[in-house]
Amino acid sequence: MESIREINKNEIVSEGKKLLDDGAKFVTAVCNDLDDKLEVSYFFSKNSGTELICLRYKVAKDEEVVSLSGTTLATVLIDNEMKELFGLKIKELAIDYGGHLLLAQDSPVTPLLKTKKDASKGES
Repeated sequence: MESIREINKNEIVSEGKKLLDDGAKFVTAVCNDLDDKLEVSYFFSKNSGTELICLRYKVAKDEEVVSLSGTTLATVLIDNEMKELFGLKIKELAIDYGGHLLLAQDSPVTPLLKTKKDASKGES
C-alpha cells in the first residue's frame, strides 16, 4: 500500500530522517516538471516492503532545496540525477558530480526540463 505525504521543501531532511530512524529504507526518487514548478517525490519502503511511503514537495524552478544525501548516502545518485536532468537546485550534496554523473561535457543542459514555447512565433 502506498502513502503520499505532501511536505514543505524544508522538511525533506527531517521527515526523511524520521522514516529512516523508524526502519524505512530509501527506494528511489523522481522529479516531474509541472511547467511552473518541479514536483519531487522520495519513496521509502517499510514493513518488509509491504508499505511504500512517498514524501512529496513542489518547488519553484529557481528555488534551492537541501539534499537528503547528508542523512542517507543512498540518495546521492538520484539527487545528482535530478540536478543534472531537471535543473533542480540541490545544495549540500554529500558527493556533487558537478553536472557530469550522467551527462558528458558537451551534452545538452537539463535535457528533461520543459522549455517554454515562444507563442509569438506560432510554436506549439
